[in-house]
Amino acid sequence: MVTGGWSELGRDLDEAHRRAAGAAAAGLADPALGSLRLSGEGVDVLAEAAVSSATPFLRAPLLARLAAARALHPEDGGSCPTCRLPAPCPTARALFGGS
Repeated sequence: MVTGGWSELGRDLDEAHRRAAGAAAAGLADPALGSLRLSGEGVDVLAEAAVSSATPFLRAPLLARLAAARALHPEDGGSCPTCRLPAPCPTARALFGGS
């Protein structure tokens, strides 16, 4: 069985979320916004809320496609029924990690 897999993907998605919230906070505080620029402790809270509300709309389609790919390219169980190579096949390793 491959180690990593979905838990590695979860860590990657969480890291992407953190980076997106940081980028959103930087955008809200951008001097180019002029009088619309936000500052103070509320910026981080607003940025986190904005990213959190968008996250399900971004994650759900991605996770659905990954689940479909996982069904075609299992991480263990002898051989990959799609590639006809020993599992995990190169596709499963690329998508879900492991070696």
